[in-house]
Amino acid sequence: MATGDIVKGYDGELSIKIGTWAKDKLHCLESYCDIFNKAMKNKWLTRTYIDLLAGPGKCIIEREKTEVPGSPIIALNCKPPFTHYYFNDLEPNLIESLKARTKCYQFPNIEFLNENCNSAIEILLTKLPDRSLDFCFIDLLSWEISFSSILKLTKYRQIDLLITFHIGNIKREAANPPQELIDFFPPLDWRQLYKSAIKGSRLSTRPFLDAYENGLRNIGYKVTRDHIFTKNVKNTILYYLIFASKHEKGAYFFDEVTRRSKSGQWRMPL
Repeated sequence: MATGDIVKGYDGELSIKIGTWAKDKLHCLESYCDIFNKAMKNKWLTRTYIDLLAGPGKCIIEREKTEVPGSPIIALNCKPPFTHYYFNDLEPNLIESLKARTKCYQFPNIEFLNENCNSAIEILLTKLPDRSLDFCFIDLLSWEISFSSILKLTKYRQIDLLITFHIGNIKREAANPPQELIDFFPPLDWRQLYKSAIKGSRLSTRPFLDAYENGLRNIGYKVTRDHIFTKNVKNTILYYLIFASKHEKGAYFFDEVTRRSKSGQWRMPL
């Protein structure tokens, strides 16, 4: 996280500045946490929430000068709640602010990690309950997590994924991808991927999404969805949310969530 994005919140703890477009992303997360727990509470007594880039728990919408809950607080506030929470962030100061903001929650099973997301997964595998239904939010800034780490986390587990997929950044680096971007994707031929993405003088988006989602299906995910959340002033897509579940019911829940915006308006299909 760039230091310019971190500011003092209204309670004196650290907050992260976000754009107005991020409200829909957070609303999507909130709605999915709610529907996930309401539908599954009687079928899975143990339900875990994992946030690999949790941040400090509060966000400031710069243009509106308002503060809103970040993903950890959203997950803690859902009714009914998860039974276990795991929050990770690489920045120790952000984790300290998150700890301060979550002291009022009396849940017995909240754990904090201060690792990069790949190292955090290695630790999580020693802590997660043996039998649980899991939901993992991976709100990436670029491509910090490797696909091999996704495989490690999800192997033998029933875990839904919600991943921020920064297609704008990916397309800018696709001609000569750094190793971190190569590792982010499942194993594939980048020369062929780049070739298939070229349409005239521009790169199309679909081949990159398909490559990633095909990788998820190859490791056991029956259903995937990708949803556009923001475009720039030139109407160029900046990022998607990719959802993946090992059960068809997860896709049904996500489809219901993404049909409505935070304002309650029905979305048009994209």
